[in-house]
Amino acid sequence: MKRLLSLVINNFKEIIRQPFYYVILFSGCFITVISFSFTFFSFGEEVRMIKNMGLSTITICGLLTGCLSSSILIANEFKRQTTLAVLSKPITRMHFILGKYLGIILAATVLIFSQGLVLEIALVINKYLKISSFEHHASNLNILSLIDYYCILGIYFSLLQILILTAISVFLSLYLDVTGNLIVCFLVFVFCHSLNYIFPFHPQLTNFTSILLAGFYIIFPNLHNINLVIMSDSVVGSTMKYIVYISLYAATYSISILWLTVFFFKRKEIV
Repeated sequence: MKRLLSLVINNFKEIIRQPFYYVILFSGCFITVISFSFTFFSFGEEVRMIKNMGLSTITICGLLTGCLSSSILIANEFKRQTTLAVLSKPITRMHFILGKYLGIILAATVLIFSQGLVLEIALVINKYLKISSFEHHASNLNILSLIDYYCILGIYFSLLQILILTAISVFLSLYLDVTGNLIVCFLVFVFCHSLNYIFPFHPQLTNFTSILLAGFYIIFPNLHNINLVIMSDSVVGSTMKYIVYISLYAATYSISILWLTVFFFKRKEIV
């Protein structure tokens, strides 16, 4: 456990030393702030539009961080032939993969919550300015009423998506370079957000079709159900139960992909 923790911390430090990390971090914050000027023709949906743009930006930035980090920490180590030197120490291949993955997730979490904090503060300021413009509401102003809990939930859901996509990216890093990893991950991202439209699941379908579609949904993560931007309000209504369900789903899928990664990594020849 001590060795794993040391690997996680070292990999986290390796990521946050990379210039791309800060480019993604500050670019996402900048896009979030200037999104307040893109709402001229939103017809009363300004706040919703800003939140959706902010959450989408956070998710894309998290995906870029996960893909680039896994390529740097794994694919580039294979390219530089330094993996064998690391594994010659008392470190198992499972610890190697878990250390990389958890280090990436730690760095992505810091990035996501930093950008999420900027979005939340911007929404609070925007709401405060609107309320304070009406003098009869200003005296009853409560700080808790300014917090956008829907936005906080959306940030958490973005993190769950990154857990899954980073696990996939770590697996792909065993065989693909940076460019290939980014392309495949973005294709998976778009495809898995479109599953509900491409292969709609209906309970009244025949048994064989239901089993086939169920298996398909097991292999490919249904990111549509973890994206608060495109989810229906009726689903979000049953908040606590749905959060627990979707958290377990994301954790189970990520662990499964990591197990598969370790399985293939143990059989991979390292030169």
